[in-house]
Amino acid sequence: MTAYVVFDFEAILDKDNPLPEGADPDRVPAVPHLAIVSGALLALVVESGHVRVQPPRLLGGPEGGDEAAILRDFVGMVGERRPVLVSWNGRGFDLPLVIARSVRHGIVAPWLWDRDFEDRYRGNKHVDLQDAVSFRGAGRAARMASFACLCGWPGKVGVDGSDVEGLWAKGPEGRDAVRRYNLADVASEAAILLRLLVCRGDLTLDEYRDAARALLAHVDGDPRLAVLRPAIDRRIFLLADVERTEGEGEPAVVAAG
Repeated sequence: MTAYVVFDFEAILDKDNPLPEGADPDRVPAVPHLAIVSGALLALVVESGHVRVQPPRLLGGPEGGDEAAILRDFVGMVGERRPVLVSWNGRGFDLPLVIARSVRHGIVAPWLWDRDFEDRYRGNKHVDLQDAVSFRGAGRAARMASFACLCGWPGKVGVDGSDVEGLWAKGPEGRDAVRRYNLADVASEAAILLRLLVCRGDLTLDEYRDAARALLAHVDGDPRLAVLRPAIDRRIFLLADVERTEGEGEPAVVAAG
């Protein structure tokens, strides 16, 4: 059995640790100067021809939570279950951010320093999709939205990371928009992960299609993901024009958890 957890965090400038004077406002700040405002994850479990796709959820509670609650939810779940983490640029941003903010709150997370999660080349508990599709940085780094488009997904619709700070400052409505964006990101990254698994031969075409349909069912059933629905090219995502390879075997049984 392999359990994958796709995760993503959104952050804004930390008012208690402002940028140094003269910092370039157009560059992403170093993680010690950021505070987490939203986190989301989506889990997939692959076992003996059975793929279970769970719905995306916010970290910290059904409606999200404060930074400490988000961190405790995430590090506690990973420490207990030891899944394979999946991210887009998680090595460069999300996990360093988790470390910095765990230091801020004194949160115990020994797995963050476990080689299986930490080691770029020999670790087997973190798939950074950006790293994986660029031969560990040998190729040019791609944007998540660009790769999502190859899978029939829009990647970003209406909001991107540069909007998070301004939206969060607008109050409840803007903060809900940030959380919806966060959930849409993990759904898009899950779509890329599924395509990568079938391209690596870890899933048959039938297994992939059933898992893809389960993911689409979550998108169709969650009003927070409504913006994605008309923008997904389902024919491309389901590889409708690709024929099953002879000898692939019987389709998997897939459940939307």
